[in-house]
Amino acid sequence: MRISVQYSTMIVKSLDESVRFYRDVLGFEEGYHVDLPVGAITIMHSPSGACVELIESPLYDVGLYSVGTDVDDLDEVIAVLRAAGHEPEGEPVTTTVGRQVFVRDPSGIRVCLIEHTEEYRRKYMGN
Repeated sequence: MRISVQYSTMIVKSLDESVRFYRDVLGFEEGYHVDLPVGAITIMHSPSGACVELIESPLYDVGLYSVGTDVDDLDEVIAVLRAAGHEPEGEPVTTTVGRQVFVRDPSGIRVCLIEHTEEYRRKYMGN
């Protein structure tokens, strides 16, 4: 079972201002952008490879939303979680980048477990 942290997801007040901050001040590069029915997402890549996912949406409060991970086998990870007494928040859902489910750590912080598609991994993760 392989799990690696890929990014932190943050809900921001202004996507444009946040992108400028991470790009122009901290030296991140813009990855990809997705317009949503209610809001938008931009992935910003740091010089070391880790990312932040910036989401502007009136549906969520500003702040840390979750820690995003990449897993090689989502079903295996869910089985390990359940065996250890940790229940995911719902069933896995299919997204544009793969399949995902959320779980909360012992402090209540959301962790997004994502089994990315091979296309996404090749294009954005270099594997």
